[in-house]
Amino acid sequence: MSLKNIADRLIELGCDATVHADRIDIDIDEQKATIVFDKDWLATVRGFYRSRQYKYDSERRILVANRSVEYQLTRLDSGYLYKNDHQFTDKVGNQVLVGSATNEFLLSYFQSKRYEVTFKRIKKKIMRRCEIRSKGRTTPRRVSFTPDELMLSFHTARYILKRKPRDVSLETIAIERVRACLFSLSYRKAECWEISQDIKSRGFFFPTIEEDGMSLDIPVASYDSSLVSYYKVAKSSRFPSQVFLSYYHILEYHFLRVADETLFGAVRTRLNDPAFNPSYDNVSGLISTIKKYDSTADEKQMLKDVLLKYVPEEEFIEFVLNKEKDIGEKIYSGAKQQIFGEQLSIKLDKGHALANTASLLKHIRNALVHSSDRYSRDECYLPFSESEEIVVKFLPLVQYMAEKIIFATAS
Repeated sequence: MSLKNIADRLIELGCDATVHADRIDIDIDEQKATIVFDKDWLATVRGFYRSRQYKYDSERRILVANRSVEYQLTRLDSGYLYKNDHQFTDKVGNQVLVGSATNEFLLSYFQSKRYEVTFKRIKKKIMRRCEIRSKGRTTPRRVSFTPDELMLSFHTARYILKRKPRDVSLETIAIERVRACLFSLSYRKAECWEISQDIKSRGFFFPTIEEDGMSLDIPVASYDSSLVSYYKVAKSSRFPSQVFLSYYHILEYHFLRVADETLFGAVRTRLNDPAFNPSYDNVSGLISTIKKYDSTADEKQMLKDVLLKYVPEEEFIEFVLNKEKDIGEKIYSGAKQQIFGEQLSIKLDKGHALANTASLLKHIRNALVHSSDRYSRDECYLPFSESEEIVVKFLPLVQYMAEKIIFATAS
């Protein structure tokens, strides 16, 4: 019976498993559970393990059959209607189905190496429920689970052909049709998915949440609502580029204010000099001062001025050193590294740290807002590519700067 294949896999994963007609009893340590299969699942299991047509690529998360290809998807938007199903059809009857993964896809994943990591989480869930159900009983009872509860909840896009192509591979046709349908879905229904294999970066950015157990006090300060808005966007986004730019907006918000203050201070010093009079030399000197301190044409200088005004350099140097100590590598202050077409690094010395960081953050910002610049295409930022890892790497620095500015400008 095909249920034996599933039982054998569970035994490989460290469980004791016994097969019955429509169920598998499993023992995990002292906890006892049973996986009950309905008629549909039994038929799927029987057909899956008897068939030789299914080929699963665990690295790319693709299941190929005789006339279909199924791709695992990653949802990009934050829509709450997660279990939407969509069907696309062409004139000859070929289909693209977007929805919950097929049972065949789930079984393929179950048999793959990827599942070994997943099962550690599922095992804890099974044991926890068994403990709750058996609480207060002298003899542990078997707790029932469905086969779906052995799996993760995946969404996939499946391309189904009426006839198998002759002169071209099925995958070549399928992936282009699926990508086109996913774009149509984002255009027509604002529902955004990406084929998981097309996401080359290590994963989305998820802010870490530290449970410190401390009580929450009402802040005594009042914070600039505009800066807080940018901060909330950064904290709530899953996309590294959006996180970075939202933090950068906080830095950029004070560009003109700080530039004006610097210029005003320099001009006021000259005008308040008792020896100042509207002679040719004095007026020429005043014009020279205005030109020297007017940084509004140089955004890198404006960023540097903002950081110098609001961020204590010694504290920032200490922050970076502690960060590198935790990581165990000088990822910021080590040798110069290639960052979107330029060799950059941060010198952690007073008088250099903030200036170097300003140059680096401004450079990354430019790479994010320009899809084609003076850089070659291989060096430009591209969503879901390996270039996202560069952005993630420097998020702690821009976040630190943004938070310091919010604190410094509070009243």
